[in-house]
Amino acid sequence: MCPTVECQKKVWKTHKPICKNYKIGTSVEEHGRHIIASRDIRAGEKIMDSNPDVLGPRLTQPVPCCLGCHRGDKQLLKCPKCALPVCGVKCTSSSVHQMECAVIYKYKKKDADIFGLETVLPFRILALQYTQPEVFLKILSMESNKQEIVKGKNWKSLQETVVDPILALGIPDVDRDTLENILGIILTNTFEVVLPSALLIGIFYESSFMNHHCIGNTRIILDKGGKMTVTASVPIKKNKPIKFNYVKGLDSTWLRQQELLENKYFSCACERCLDPTELGSYVSGHRCLKEECEGSVIPTDPLNKQSDWKCDKCQEIVPVQNIRKTLKCLSRDTESLDKNNMKDLKRLINKYESKLHRQNGLLADLKQMLISGYGRLPGFQVEDMNEADHKLKLRLVHEVLGALDIVDPGLSLGRGLLLFELHTTLVILSNLEFEKKQNPNQLLIRLLEAEKYLAEADTIMKLEPPTSPYGHLSSTISRNRIELGEYIQTVKMM
Repeated sequence: MCPTVECQKKVWKTHKPICKNYKIGTSVEEHGRHIIASRDIRAGEKIMDSNPDVLGPRLTQPVPCCLGCHRGDKQLLKCPKCALPVCGVKCTSSSVHQMECAVIYKYKKKDADIFGLETVLPFRILALQYTQPEVFLKILSMESNKQEIVKGKNWKSLQETVVDPILALGIPDVDRDTLENILGIILTNTFEVVLPSALLIGIFYESSFMNHHCIGNTRIILDKGGKMTVTASVPIKKNKPIKFNYVKGLDSTWLRQQELLENKYFSCACERCLDPTELGSYVSGHRCLKEECEGSVIPTDPLNKQSDWKCDKCQEIVPVQNIRKTLKCLSRDTESLDKNNMKDLKRLINKYESKLHRQNGLLADLKQMLISGYGRLPGFQVEDMNEADHKLKLRLVHEVLGALDIVDPGLSLGRGLLLFELHTTLVILSNLEFEKKQNPNQLLIRLLEAEKYLAEADTIMKLEPPTSPYGHLSSTISRNRIELGEYIQTVKMM
């Protein structure tokens, strides 16, 4: 409990590090427990950080890795006691692997008993009742959504690959109901944990109380050890819920609803989902194909996948079958797409720019592939690019940012990466223009604009741990800011 305001002022230096800027509340509107701001929170301010209470492979399509060190880039051997994968003797006896290994070795009835990676995380949760009983009870108190999960298409497979093999061991105090609740808790509450050479899932108890919103106000950052930091991506007012987007910000309403229903067992009715324009982002939008009409085609009822769509300018009704046909064609065209084939990417973008809104999420995904390829792929390095290439890249960056500024605003990773690309392209185009017009004032204006974007990218990317996949970019941006600042000073003296 925090002291009074008067006491806080006296001991603020020592009190600040332990003063939480959030609290856990309960309300009907937020469907039970949730996290709210206990005071105003600044964008970029850390809300919480923690290591996972338990970590392990996914329940479906788990990625092979050593169960001692969680490395996936080593040669894997079979543990002599449980036959699960490890990379060597040291990891065979590691405390992490012993969570499942000791139980299997103790209760298995014959050498032929084989357990898949799917069983590892449930085994590890069961082991907590002996090693950390308070953590075990906390995890069991989490929402399982069991009634909904048992209706899912994967439930039968989970029974065969996880529930039945574990129950066959006859572990004391482990019954079907307990095990099925644990599966539900895993499916409902885990976060994806991307390590340098492995893809795992983990339970982070307090962080799991953050509810979903299709425009979240937080950014989740993971370091190479799996530690999670939750940071405010935008300012959050006192007593406002602290939320994050469980799905991709650039997913359309149809895709988000499908993902949430299949993987989190609820449907969303936030203001973005209820708005046909998705708050002006048009991430689901198509283009009106009527001659001389430049309107946007949007759903008449966003949450009804059977309802027709219409143009917001000429009011022309577009049968939903036409929308589905376009999306099906795009899906077919992208199935075999080589993301490193810049010519094919350009061709596909050109094809669907006439059918989809310029900020459509599926189109934005293609545009981001092209943006990323410029300056990096063979034949498209900076020295290979002409002015038209740079101008196309500039346009695409602005269009994707136009959507992200609405659906993934503030200090989001996606915006940080694009702002860096934007600054680079602006500097190059400014130099090309200066070579033609020799106008130092115009050059200065463009460079100052690029400096503004780079400064914002710096603020965003500094939140990344040095060991994250994007951690190196922060130091690159710092160097670029120094170099650009010196260049600007030179131009000012022209």
